[in-house]
Amino acid sequence: MKSKIESVILTNEQFSRLIIGLFVFSLAFLSLYFGSWILSAVLIFVFWQVNTEFINIVRAKGINPSNKWIRFVSMLFFITASLPIFGLPNNLPLKLFVFVFVFGVIGCFFRLIFRGSKKDPIATIPDVGASVLGFVYTGLLPCFLILLRQLGFSYALIAIVSTAFCDVGAYYGGKLFGRTALKPEISSRKTLEGAISGFISSMIISIILVYFARANFNYNIFHGVIIGLFAGIFSQFGDLFESLLKRDAGLKDSGKALLSHGGILDRVDSYIFVIWAIYFYVSWIVLGQFKL
Repeated sequence: MKSKIESVILTNEQFSRLIIGLFVFSLAFLSLYFGSWILSAVLIFVFWQVNTEFINIVRAKGINPSNKWIRFVSMLFFITASLPIFGLPNNLPLKLFVFVFVFGVIGCFFRLIFRGSKKDPIATIPDVGASVLGFVYTGLLPCFLILLRQLGFSYALIAIVSTAFCDVGAYYGGKLFGRTALKPEISSRKTLEGAISGFISSMIISIILVYFARANFNYNIFHGVIIGLFAGIFSQFGDLFESLLKRDAGLKDSGKALLSHGGILDRVDSYIFVIWAIYFYVSWIVLGQFKL
């Protein structure tokens, strides 16, 4: 029987997974570094594909959301988040998000109410729910990365790296120490020990990064603890949420965009749940921009 240590030695599949992970991280780093319209363009390109993967997941379940409306409203969120790039006030996107969301919901109702033909059946309650979930999950939540980058490069980078370390720590921690299933009815491979390892990894790297960027955090290292807490918890919820969608739809992966390593949503699911929390923490607490 192979020992736990031997099981962690990289196989060909794990090595290719590492290469793909490094490519994704490099693309994310360069996009964050340059920011501005480059980051917005990359996110719009990436999440156009994520839209497709989400739609394919819910369609595999027999649900027929408004595909074009999901795409349209998702892209509208990204465009709205990018408005400060063109010289508009930094607080404008958050004010407009409420309008975009309500517009998206009401527009979804109208579009699905009048749908009904041989090609597109009359809409159902799950169709409506999946449509709204679609543009919130693949539009509203991830576009907070644009807003976080507008606050500063270090804030966005720490959020991304802390989440990545949580994923890596959970994967290898589960390989080495995993014994207790975390949520077997959703994912049989995730373990409590892996989740704890991921959480600890996220906390450690977050504290280290905040220390080196302490001038941007008012020289308060405790901010690293909170950001690590958010990344360590929300990233694993994001991973479980996508696993829930795939399990319900009877799918192993969200797509084949990354060949044998699944779809893009499989790689970014953790980040979707993290970014918004760190954005509001940095904006409200670190920078003190919270106003009633």
